[in-house]
Amino acid sequence: MISMKRKAIQLANNTLVVSLPADWVKKSRISKGDDLEVSEMESKLVISASKTAEAGQISVDVSGMDPMIKRMLGALYKSGYDEVKVRFASVAELKTVQEVVREEFLGFEVIDQKKDYLIFKKVSHIEPKEFSTMLRRMFLIIISMAEDSLAAVEKNDKAWLEAIALHDKDVNKIADFCRRVLNTAGAEGYKRIPPAYFIVEQLEKIGDMYRDICQHQMKRPVKLSPEMKRIYKDTNLFVRGFYDVLFDFDLERLRDFAKRRYVLKEVFADSFTSLSQKELRTLSFLNNVVESTFDMNGPLMAAKL
Repeated sequence: MISMKRKAIQLANNTLVVSLPADWVKKSRISKGDDLEVSEMESKLVISASKTAEAGQISVDVSGMDPMIKRMLGALYKSGYDEVKVRFASVAELKTVQEVVREEFLGFEVIDQKKDYLIFKKVSHIEPKEFSTMLRRMFLIIISMAEDSLAAVEKNDKAWLEAIALHDKDVNKIADFCRRVLNTAGAEGYKRIPPAYFIVEQLEKIGDMYRDICQHQMKRPVKLSPEMKRIYKDTNLFVRGFYDVLFDFDLERLRDFAKRRYVLKEVFADSFTSLSQKELRTLSFLNNVVESTFDMNGPLMAAKL
């Protein structure tokens, strides 16, 4: 995000105006008389083009780049490109590109495909003000994964565990969208973008951890002890506790959230020596969930205060 200074010019008694950067006007294709969106974020005003402006086109060759193809395309999507030409050398690579665009890129479609390349492009515009809504949706999916996974483990329901693990794809898709919005337009309600970006990254990782618990339980089913069940429930409550403070920020509530982390830290320390060997892998996953959730408290304060 480029920062620059502009002087306020007085036109009338109560009217102040500022000039728009020439490069931004050209890139956004702004003309005289066009409407602009002006959003107020605390002490900041964010000006954006009402009409969809092309953020740029790029060409990339993914031939022989497996298993990095998905990550390469994901980086371009999150960076803010609106049209991408992808060259490939095999049907397998083509299928990978199609799958990524179809399953992970909100608002994008393949618009042209030939023997050795395809082009995907943004076909719908999602407003940056939807960031908080999408972030909330992603977090609720993670909470659902957390609570349902415990129930599925208790019942040893492998089909249910597999279905829960698949929700991680939804988490990843929304996380990519949120990062794209942050990189291109910022987000309402967050004074600083880098801390908000970190929170999105951490939430995606927590979704991965619950997915991994499900997949581990499918391969090596373990009957949870009463102690392990309590830890699982307390971990899920801890995650929900951060959800509450994230969307209704309050320092006292954040203080109470932090206190619960230190209690859980002692519980985990004791349980690593008391639980059965078979339960330690799941315990390790849950410990990582707690620490990753707690790590978001600093960025949250940096983004909100």
